[in-house]
Amino acid sequence: MSETTPSSQTTSPAITAGSPVWVDLGVPDLTAVQGFYETLFGWEFEDMGPDYGHYHLVTNGGAPVGGAMSMQDDFPDEGSAWTIYLKSDDIEAALSDTAAAGGNVMVPAMPMPGLGSMGLVTTPGGEAVGLWQADGFEGFELNRAVGAPVWFEVMSFDVAADAEYYRTVWGWEPTRLGDDGQETGRHGGGEDADYANNHPGEAATAGLCKAPREWFPEGTPSFWRAYFLVEDADAAAEQIRQLGGTVMDGPMDTPFGRLATVADPAGASFQIAQMPAE
Repeated sequence: MSETTPSSQTTSPAITAGSPVWVDLGVPDLTAVQGFYETLFGWEFEDMGPDYGHYHLVTNGGAPVGGAMSMQDDFPDEGSAWTIYLKSDDIEAALSDTAAAGGNVMVPAMPMPGLGSMGLVTTPGGEAVGLWQADGFEGFELNRAVGAPVWFEVMSFDVAADAEYYRTVWGWEPTRLGDDGQETGRHGGGEDADYANNHPGEAATAGLCKAPREWFPEGTPSFWRAYFLVEDADAAAEQIRQLGGTVMDGPMDTPFGRLATVADPAGASFQIAQMPAE
């Protein structure tokens, strides 16, 4: 787990292209984990019906948080995971640019009537990431309520490839952070940094982290991960254990709050974050 994870914005500004705009959860059986998230975060799940493959809209106090679904029978071997989606103003161009940059298009642009279009790619660094072009639905709200998403980062085993990909395809300006969480003043140089924000200063919306290979099982690919806010990280970690989940790392104090790496009962991992006192 990185100790250089930046905090989010204090409000929910307009999300710009290239920034995370949505998250969703894929598990073999959503009913088996829905109660876990309802109890932990107070989330509500709304089944959008057969026209959307029984995809569930997840809300937190009425604010959109993400989506969730039982994985299709066509993908029985897919592991449980959270997927991060980046905002695209032109999804077809982003898919084409990803392929030209050495990535792979896993799911081409798929229209969701009245909402937008989604796609899924793997980057040259190896991680899967979703694309979302809005056409009626803009995505989640970063409102800093308990249970809301607050930060996103790539755990990359090939930082140089990822820094170049996100720079050229998504307009990122990889901005190095030091061990104290402060910018080093070198923008656009994330290739050999342990951690870099996607943009300098308050424009930062995601991070790029050099993943220590020794922390992960052999063969683990690069991956995106999401952080959700909790009021008390230690109490939340204990509740996760009681609900059948796993605490994989932490909670630990960092310059950005008290953080932990956890997983739900199906094995989908995510981060919990207790923000430091203002």
